[in-house]
Amino acid sequence: MPPETGQFGVLSMICLLLFIGATGKSAQIPLFVWLPDAMEGPTPVSALIHAATMVTAGVYMVGRNAVLFSHAPLVMEIVAIVGVLTALMAASIALVQYDIKRVLAYSTVSQLGYMFTAMGVGAFSAGAFHLMTHAFFKALLFLGSGSVIHAMGGEQDMRRMGGLKKYMPVTRVTMVIGALAIAGVPPLSGFFSKDEILWGAFAAGTHPMPVLGVVGLVVALLTAYYSGRLLFMTFFGESRVTEHARHHLHESPAVMTLPLVVLALLSIVGGFVPVPAVVASVVGAEAHGHAAHAPLGFMALALGLAVGGLAIAWVLYGRLPGLPMILAWRLGGFYRLVRDKFRVDELYGALVVGPLFALARFFAGFLDPRIIDGVANGAAVFVGATAGLWRRAQTGNVQHYALSFLVGALVLLGWYAGQ
Repeated sequence: MPPETGQFGVLSMICLLLFIGATGKSAQIPLFVWLPDAMEGPTPVSALIHAATMVTAGVYMVGRNAVLFSHAPLVMEIVAIVGVLTALMAASIALVQYDIKRVLAYSTVSQLGYMFTAMGVGAFSAGAFHLMTHAFFKALLFLGSGSVIHAMGGEQDMRRMGGLKKYMPVTRVTMVIGALAIAGVPPLSGFFSKDEILWGAFAAGTHPMPVLGVVGLVVALLTAYYSGRLLFMTFFGESRVTEHARHHLHESPAVMTLPLVVLALLSIVGGFVPVPAVVASVVGAEAHGHAAHAPLGFMALALGLAVGGLAIAWVLYGRLPGLPMILAWRLGGFYRLVRDKFRVDELYGALVVGPLFALARFFAGFLDPRIIDGVANGAAVFVGATAGLWRRAQTGNVQHYALSFLVGALVLLGWYAGQ
């Protein structure tokens, strides 16, 4: 199968249509708004949807068709660009959310963007590697947030938390491990898989990819920041817990904390599983492309960004908790734009939801009662009106029926005779 270099042919169209399906399935721009809303369900369901089975299916599909996509380089660039923009946009939104589960939901969208970036630059094994490691620490963080919500009596707003570390030691330790893993701190699993993705972007030969690598490093900094922000607002600092919730505070039972411990252990050792080598052997060296590990200097840079993001979160929410409000006030409209999720939901409402509801009201108020019902009711009225005429001909008199037959027969004979 020859690659469609410099052209957009049938193969590229096939790959692009497959990617559009994956975009909806795995919540990439512009089809990502459903995923944060899906976290409204029970926390174990959120963990299952966000970490493992559902949203990663699109990434898996692209990776499983690595040979096909590798022969459509223009589509690969589209995949990489959409992935890194999704990662940046979702990470930005996660910075300013206060619902603990919503922060993690936008984190999922961002991490899925990382995975698609890997697929787009040809680092298919790195994308599959991050798919696996992300399942460990994201399930851990979601279930940990469920433990916190359980202890808080249903409260999800991090502005009403703080100082929970002494009440929830197991949940705190395990969530710290999950947050450090997603931030990319070694030797936890997220460090290895994320670095391979970023280095794959820099090592790719085509010109947009180094730019995507730089954006990916920025996203790594933002990821570390919002992960640290979640930790410091929830477990550290002064308590902002209401009186009602304070009486309810307690560590969750073993049925909830034991899965956290198991997932924390997997988040620690998951980075040492040889997923890239296995994927390379499955998809083949041609599709695998960039199998080289990131050099030590690059790994040190990524580690510095992770530590820097956590340090910024510690300063803003640990040492100077009043500073974020000042910064939000100074940023003004831009802060409100990010807080309102770039108003993408409102854009969908204006361009899609509003017109669809207007069309539905037209059908329900005019077309359905006046046209559809009019045709059905008109048929009934017509039958009712004409039934009286036909009923007069049905006298029940046999002689009249015989006379009708005779007249009909004479008419037919006359017609045949005239031919």
